[in-house]
Amino acid sequence: MSKKDNKANIDFSITRRDFVNSTLLGSGAALLAMQAPSFAQTRPVQTITPGVDASWYGYGGVGDYAPSHGNTPEVVNSAHNLRDGMYGADSEIEIIDLEETYDLIIVGAGMAGLGAAYEYTKTAKPEQKCLMIENHPIFGGESKRNEFEVDGHLLIGPQGANGFSAPSNEEVQRYPDFNPDIRYINELGINTDFTYAELENTDKDIQLAKDSYGFQYWQEDITSVGYYLGKNEQGENQWSIDPIETGYSDMDGSEQEKLDLENWRTFNFETPDQPDFDTWIDSVTYKEYVEDYLGFSPYVTRHADVILAGSVGLGSDALSANSARALGMPIQGGNTVQQSTSGPSDWGRHSFPGGNDGFLRHFIKKIFPNAIEGSYNFNDILNGKVNFSELDKPANQVRMRLHSTVVKVEHDNANPDESERVIVTYSNDNKTYRLKTKKLVMASGGWVNRYVVRDMPDDINQAYASFNHVPFLIANIAVKNWRFMEELGISSAVYRDGIFGNSCNVRLPMTVGDYQPVIDPDKPALVTFYVPFYYPGLDMKQQGIRGRTELFTTSYAEYEEKIRAQMLELFGETGFDPDEDIAGIILNRWGHAYVTPQPGFFFGVDGKPAPSDVIRQGFGRIAFAHSELQGNQHWGPAADEGKRAVQELAKFD
Repeated sequence: MSKKDNKANIDFSITRRDFVNSTLLGSGAALLAMQAPSFAQTRPVQTITPGVDASWYGYGGVGDYAPSHGNTPEVVNSAHNLRDGMYGADSEIEIIDLEETYDLIIVGAGMAGLGAAYEYTKTAKPEQKCLMIENHPIFGGESKRNEFEVDGHLLIGPQGANGFSAPSNEEVQRYPDFNPDIRYINELGINTDFTYAELENTDKDIQLAKDSYGFQYWQEDITSVGYYLGKNEQGENQWSIDPIETGYSDMDGSEQEKLDLENWRTFNFETPDQPDFDTWIDSVTYKEYVEDYLGFSPYVTRHADVILAGSVGLGSDALSANSARALGMPIQGGNTVQQSTSGPSDWGRHSFPGGNDGFLRHFIKKIFPNAIEGSYNFNDILNGKVNFSELDKPANQVRMRLHSTVVKVEHDNANPDESERVIVTYSNDNKTYRLKTKKLVMASGGWVNRYVVRDMPDDINQAYASFNHVPFLIANIAVKNWRFMEELGISSAVYRDGIFGNSCNVRLPMTVGDYQPVIDPDKPALVTFYVPFYYPGLDMKQQGIRGRTELFTTSYAEYEEKIRAQMLELFGETGFDPDEDIAGIILNRWGHAYVTPQPGFFFGVDGKPAPSDVIRQGFGRIAFAHSELQGNQHWGPAADEGKRAVQELAKFD
């Protein structure tokens, strides 16, 4: 048996202890032999329960984002300390009072936090000051990038959020307020006439998606997608290449199931007769809608699950059908559609080299003009180095403090309506600090806010209790070539019941000024896996718990092994060899990546307001703003949540 055949028969009964005690595998050996920058710059955090360490975290790549890919060990351990009561009322931790008072503090420097800070710069008086407190080593939330250097090629991929739809620059100018995305694109001065590398060195008509989502559904018809169907009786791989072109006739399943899939995909069905369709569609799961009301088979919802889980975190059995409608998936009827992440069908779908960090870096440059090297132009903003020393300067109207986890927030009066200040306590480098602010925006995730805000009223606490969060893992695999996909005539692969995830692709890279990547099957590229954790049939909350357990207890080495095995199963027959072809792997683990909108999330249940509407009311001098309030999380509406929160707190000026 050949070496490659041996690798194909990996024994996954090997124990976790075996992995932890063994050396890392060969695919990242050259990169992992030395201590990664992320290990050197991640501060150890004292924990009251067992935490995670560098062996869990893995390699971080090169550049400014190397110390911060996904949830860092520092962030995970600090959050678990908070959960486990380290900062409770009876804590004996020494607190250092800082002689700093602010007009506004913003907790979190993701898209919502930056949206709040941007609004503040437009409305604050010159003497007023704002502080942003961020727990990661760099701003961005899930809108960050990974960078590799492979054989002289700089490869850039998203850590999380990526993909957006936008019309041409001419249409953007014509309809500047079409939706939050277009309004911010105008305000930030982003020209949407983007340019991309051209595919070289192949005689095949291979179409590449410009993001890591669109090939699954929204742009499946203009992307070369292969559906892996397992092995035939001879042990050979079976593929359905671009099945949308043949009406899914060569997919697996019965003739009726394939007909159902085509009819679902083409909206060929009658709308259920419901008097209040908008509220009704939010009262059922998408599985109920497709199977019980449209009469399609579970084969269809199994197909939909891959799309939904990759975009919202769970499958059709758990999500409100209105969440699927917001994605533009097959639903007909009603007048109200939630903000769509896909945009109209005639808009182009795009991704910046690092995903939605392209938008976030524009916000940073607006708020902190010297925090990214260069001038305010597209090339410098996306390619410039970060000047970290510019973020927390006392002279700034807005300051940003990194590596800092807010652990306690409460008003200075037992009655929030009579308070004059909010007291904020945060941890940095195993020390705990306290300061005061006139107003506070909690732009951190809802799962954090419930622990941090100590005087939260019952109605907001109960609204947050209805939020369910699930984890997500994004793996960027730097390969020395992707000829193994070109041989199949594809740029994207979809599969079910895999060892690791259920889809992967090579994107068509955007070119940006000095960054001029090539796309050639014989040259280095990134293969990106978006890996959801969903378990159909389990209660929604149990799915989240089970997924986080897997995410936090699986070592880097275990995930590396799974990635190698999955790629070998998919592409081994067309020449893929993990030892020869993989140059490095970065894992981006997000423990609470998505809120998963259950039935009733958008319009409420039994006449009660939707939980997001309750949370948006805030209380006292505290406002809440984060992407989860939208249900389907997306960059423009997330920034708008921050804007709204600042406007609501303006009454305290």
